[in-house]
Amino acid sequence: MRYLATYLIYVAVLARAAGWSQDSLPLPAPIWILLPIFGLILFSEPAMTRRFPLYPRLYTLIQSGLVIAMLYIAPRQDILSMLFIPLSFQAVQFFRDRIGFACIGLFSVAMMGMFLFGLEWESGLTMVLASSGANLLMGSFAHLMARTEQRRQENQRLLADLQRAYRQLKDSSAQAEALAAAEERHHLVRELHDSLTQTLFSMNLAVQAAQLSVAEAPNVAGEHLTRLQSLTRNAAGEVQALTGQIPRHHPAQEGLWAALNRLAEERLAQDDLQVTVEVTGRRNLPEPVQANLYRIAQEALNNVIRHAGVRQARVRLRLESPRASLEVFDAGCGFDLQGPERLNGFGLAGIAERAREIAWELEIRSYPGQGTHIRVEEKAP
Repeated sequence: MRYLATYLIYVAVLARAAGWSQDSLPLPAPIWILLPIFGLILFSEPAMTRRFPLYPRLYTLIQSGLVIAMLYIAPRQDILSMLFIPLSFQAVQFFRDRIGFACIGLFSVAMMGMFLFGLEWESGLTMVLASSGANLLMGSFAHLMARTEQRRQENQRLLADLQRAYRQLKDSSAQAEALAAAEERHHLVRELHDSLTQTLFSMNLAVQAAQLSVAEAPNVAGEHLTRLQSLTRNAAGEVQALTGQIPRHHPAQEGLWAALNRLAEERLAQDDLQVTVEVTGRRNLPEPVQANLYRIAQEALNNVIRHAGVRQARVRLRLESPRASLEVFDAGCGFDLQGPERLNGFGLAGIAERAREIAWELEIRSYPGQGTHIRVEEKAP
């Protein structure tokens, strides 16, 4: 479509030239040779430009030379100056603003030279001014088309960028949702391990003790069943707390010292583990720190019940400034720190993870037959 105007102007020049030859003096023969050459080059330009990117420069030079030659051969045929109009459009289209409009200026200068070849001043000046104005108008139209095409391409690029950013945002959102879901699952599994797993373990021990007591000491079996019933209520309460049906107990509500003493009482009642709690110093720790320290102590005592083979443990909480610490000792069977027990399941791995969450240093000392010592301590300020 952008070439249609140039083609129509050329056809109009041909028609007017043919009419001029019939109405008045015939056009010189060279004009009828150069006009078809101009048209052939005009119509072949798009195909040649696609094959040879530098062709527009040669095209503009040849076509300008043909038009100037025809104007100087027949200076009184002002219709021939219209051939500069498609050239003006193409010059701006090919070379953009600066060079394109410079070519339009050169076309005007070339038309001024027609006065040297017999063009009358009065009529010729009007023709030169009108043709220059038409050339400038056509160049401006080409400039507008180029700017419009440039804006269209920029809009397409922006649209493509927006679509790509939208897809990336959707992917990031999906990844964030998946990550949040995975973190929530991990948090829930860790909470289940820290709270419910030990209760279920104690229930299993109570069932086994009741089964043995039925045959050997029937009068004691009732005590184990009563303990089992209490553990069942505790397990149900922990499940309700994890699912949000009832408020969860938080160590900061009663203080870490009170929470550790309550934990010692629970371990004694449920698992017959005697826990000595020692607290020195007075200092208020942030709630997340208290919660994680409580869970670390809880998991360490769970490990004592399951693996140490003893019924005594000691918990020491130091709150002196500047570095607080929590320690859990037992004199059980111990284990090899380089063995598979080092980060087995959620046990010691959960303790290490909670220590990282509150940015405390973790130290585990254990040797086979020499017990285990777990210590978490504030980093130096």
